[in-house]
Amino acid sequence: MKKHLLTLALAIVAVAASAQNSALYKIDELIQKGDLASAAALCNEAIANPKTTKFQELYNKAGQVQLMTFTPELMKASSRVPLDTLVFCTSLDQAVGFYTKSYEATQAVDAKGKPVRVDKKVEADTHERLMAMVDFYNYAAIFCYSNGDRAHAIDYFQKYVDYPFNPAFSEADRDSLVALNAESYSQTHFNLCLLYYETKNWERLFSEAPASLKTHFNNHDVYIMLKDAYVQLGDSAKWEQVLVDAATLEGDVGFFNELVSYYAVSGKTDKAVAIVNEMVQKQPNEPVAWFMKGAVESDILNDIAASRLSYQRAIELNPNYAEAYINMGTTYYNEIASRTENHEFDHFNSGYFNHQTEEAFMSETRTIRDIYLEACKYLEKAREVAPDNHELWGRRLQRVYNHLRIVYENLDEKATAAEYQAKYDAIGELF
Repeated sequence: MKKHLLTLALAIVAVAASAQNSALYKIDELIQKGDLASAAALCNEAIANPKTTKFQELYNKAGQVQLMTFTPELMKASSRVPLDTLVFCTSLDQAVGFYTKSYEATQAVDAKGKPVRVDKKVEADTHERLMAMVDFYNYAAIFCYSNGDRAHAIDYFQKYVDYPFNPAFSEADRDSLVALNAESYSQTHFNLCLLYYETKNWERLFSEAPASLKTHFNNHDVYIMLKDAYVQLGDSAKWEQVLVDAATLEGDVGFFNELVSYYAVSGKTDKAVAIVNEMVQKQPNEPVAWFMKGAVESDILNDIAASRLSYQRAIELNPNYAEAYINMGTTYYNEIASRTENHEFDHFNSGYFNHQTEEAFMSETRTIRDIYLEACKYLEKAREVAPDNHELWGRRLQRVYNHLRIVYENLDEKATAAEYQAKYDAIGELF
């Protein structure tokens, strides 16, 4: 009797296995005919069958069907032909899901707690397919964004970032995928920040920003987003901290200038001084740190002598630091304004309409000339190291040329005055 029962049990297993093999064969036949919709339906039917045990094979086959479904849409995109984004995205999600389940099926155990049989060929195919599909979620996000669908673009960019952590991948796989796509992932983190910013999802922006900033991809714009977000929320303390981080961590001069202006207007001189002193202490060989220290000394403390020492140090560390040359030159220009306010150049300003002031006028004129020449020297150096950045040095240098023209005319050196007039005109042609 037991023998008959055993034979019957084996027969039942054989029938079940035969039925599953039959389903796999039918799915292959439908694929060969190009009837992917029927193949997908049969895959789902076989997977749902309570007698099914060949989950690894069936999930792999179901993934193949979905892969074949969205591939034509991908080909359309590569040929710049309109594609069905919904078909692409839906089939992509299903393909990744099925292939992942095919892997997970290999980790299962049977009723006796023993590992299930694993088809190594199918396992290798599943792994290969998943590794090859790494970029597809990025494409899906871009397609959605192009259609104005920000919500799904966010969803697929996030899936792209998370993709290396699919359970089917080993730690080595994950490291390889992250390293291979490092630049693209940097762009994706930024894209997510931008989308959260555009949709005013401040909470998600704040949570995503650290990952984006860590990649150093377009950090300037990320800080702008954060700054604007805190303005929208009316959080001045966080807004100030963003400027501090952008200035000190990234050495972003633009943000630093904004921060200095804020401190100057709000009377927070001590904060500005503390920040730059800490920067040069922590980064004594960083030109930007000394540049920013010089900016605080000149713009807030009005200590021209100290600022020149700081700018000079920045220039020594980076001889091509155009902004440092600009600021150094500006200190000389500002010196004249400061000394004029202190009535040191009253004779120059009033002219020499009577004989008694002529000698003093000429003496002051020569002093002013020498100061402007120092300003000119540094501004021309900025032009030399950054010849194409007209906006940086153009107007400042033109202004100094004009002043030197006037000075040399007052010194009755007409030829030199004409030279500076020509230089002034030449810069004007750049704008």
